[in-house]
Amino acid sequence: MILILVACVLVGSSAIQSATGSGFGLVAGPALILIAPQLVPAPLLLLTLPIMGLVAIRERRHCDLKAVLIASATMIPGIAAGLWFLGRVEVTVVHVLVAVVALAAGAALLTGKSFSGTSHALAGAGIAAGFMGALAAMPGPPLSLTYRTPNAAELRSTLSTIFLLMAAATLAALQFQVGITRVELLTALALSPLLLCGHALGTLVARRISLLTSNRVTTYVIIVAATALLLRSVTVAT
Repeated sequence: MILILVACVLVGSSAIQSATGSGFGLVAGPALILIAPQLVPAPLLLLTLPIMGLVAIRERRHCDLKAVLIASATMIPGIAAGLWFLGRVEVTVVHVLVAVVALAAGAALLTGKSFSGTSHALAGAGIAAGFMGALAAMPGPPLSLTYRTPNAAELRSTLSTIFLLMAAATLAALQFQVGITRVELLTALALSPLLLCGHALGTLVARRISLLTSNRVTTYVIIVAATALLLRSVTVAT
């Protein structure tokens, strides 16, 4: 049963990423912590590489290189802070924080609010994204709320490229700090075909459904997963 749920989460989150340019970690992070916490963060980060690579390659002509450079340059201190935090607090606290951040992002996306898309705002989002990526392979909220463009292809390409670089940097830091086990590598490899199914589904959805509709559905999924994770985490803590 758990394997079926994991498969549904990975196919659905990769389809969302392929269709909108964000949502893979934001959906999969809270959901997998809830049903299979051993998959977060290392296996989920490993799975982030191929799905982000698929979208980035497909939309490579539309990438905003300036935004990629700004966010990528500032993500390193965020990753370092996230790994430091992860090693010094209880797991339940991390799960509550992940759920709260995901809920806040979902609420902001639901209302259509975003932060100023200036270079300074994007730099700050890069730091925050690095922090959340290290905690739960969930760098999406800060960047999704900061980087907005009416061009759907540009949005998908730019965010996916940033998330690809962020996942690679976080994995390198994680390997240096605690190491990535052989089991985690093999688990990610075994689950990776599910990403191809999701990518194909997301490509089809992107052609048939508007970006606004896709984002709205993604937001509801995020809120449901984050709420369930928060309730469970609070129950465990008490």
